[in-house]
Amino acid sequence: MQTVVSPHQPPPLPPPQAMDGRVPNAPAPEVLNQMIPQGRYLADAIIGMGGMGVVYRGIQVSLNRPVALKLLRKGDGAAYAFEDRFRREAIAMGQLTHPNIVAIYDFDVIEQDYLFFVMEFVDGTDLAEIMRTGGMTPQLTLMLLPQICHALEYAHSRGIVHRDIKPANIMVTRRGEVKVTDFGLAKKFDQMNSFVTMTNMIMGTPEYAAPEQVDAHREVDHRADIYALGVMIYQMLTGQLPRGSWQPPSVKPGVDPRLDAIVIKAMMQDRNQRFQSITEMRHAIEDITTRPLLSSGNTVALTKLPPRNTRKMTPRVLLLEDDLLVRDVLRRNLEAAGLEITESGDGRETIRIYEEAMRRGRPFDMVILDLTIPDGLGGADTMEHLRRVDPHILAIVSSGYRDDPIMNEPARFGFAGSLPKPYQREALMQLVNGVLANSSRR
Repeated sequence: MQTVVSPHQPPPLPPPQAMDGRVPNAPAPEVLNQMIPQGRYLADAIIGMGGMGVVYRGIQVSLNRPVALKLLRKGDGAAYAFEDRFRREAIAMGQLTHPNIVAIYDFDVIEQDYLFFVMEFVDGTDLAEIMRTGGMTPQLTLMLLPQICHALEYAHSRGIVHRDIKPANIMVTRRGEVKVTDFGLAKKFDQMNSFVTMTNMIMGTPEYAAPEQVDAHREVDHRADIYALGVMIYQMLTGQLPRGSWQPPSVKPGVDPRLDAIVIKAMMQDRNQRFQSITEMRHAIEDITTRPLLSSGNTVALTKLPPRNTRKMTPRVLLLEDDLLVRDVLRRNLEAAGLEITESGDGRETIRIYEEAMRRGRPFDMVILDLTIPDGLGGADTMEHLRRVDPHILAIVSSGYRDDPIMNEPARFGFAGSLPKPYQREALMQLVNGVLANSSRR
């Protein structure tokens, strides 16, 4: 028998942790229809439950168009500030009109106890479900990523940072169209807000949160979305989250190794070392889809080189740095991490050492190249020659000139990442470990 809920005692909506497939105490569709003023919308089924309420499939009667209705009981999740977030989501989505962002049609209060907003109905599923069922492939990833970037570019251009980018918030229609949703944590750039509430409770999804989002004293801007997108790309390509000493995506068969540099840069701990805009990140992704992996010209046939020794060995790093003090600090940090370091102070010497190692069948796993060598061959010219010797070279560019194009877009110049001076040990080892993990593909 169907229980009719009294409007004076509305049922509580389920807390966010009650994700067991049931939707306890949520108004049934027919009960909700009695609550909606003037019969403007008719709900016919519960189709999901998010952190801030229940989502129903329905119809906007006046236009006979499918809609999704999101419902929250006022006062539910007070400790999580759900009501504020619910209102913020409605306002943020209402300000954004873009084909890759779920559109909002209406917002209201019903019977003084519930908030609800009406949004575009997406006939499809989300990225989390696609990955859960094994449907995500590298090819599908590269098809969807530019659309996700376009949505975030538009939001950022309107001064809105999402702050909760994750697979569950990226919808995909049956035609392969991306629809970004759930702007419950969205904030304007000019508002000083971290990822931490006044009671020091972390909101959102920590697995995708940039380091600055969990610091109550740091401002969060659009680069937090870039970090989260980097985490999500890694998960889309590998099926796993990048935890601990993670390996780059290209260890998975079929993943373009150039995506490694994009993921590494997007996930840099220091946001000044990440892509500085979603547009820049999108261009790097689109370069992969429009350009072949290797040019047929100016390459050396690797089959003519001695085979690699496949035994597990200490990673070997070739270091080009003309400043003796800086080089010593860098060498000591890398050796403390168990790496074998060979030093050089000039690009020509670096080329000679690298070529000799190739002839002996013991190539370096990675090189670190100082961009500027006042009295010798610098990192950019050295890299051009080394790429002709070894098209698969893994290299990091290093410089104190943070605004140099090569430092800002290393992937465009063949580098796996950039390392600004002065060095911070944590950032150094994160970048080096990520690039070295990629050497397993060679």
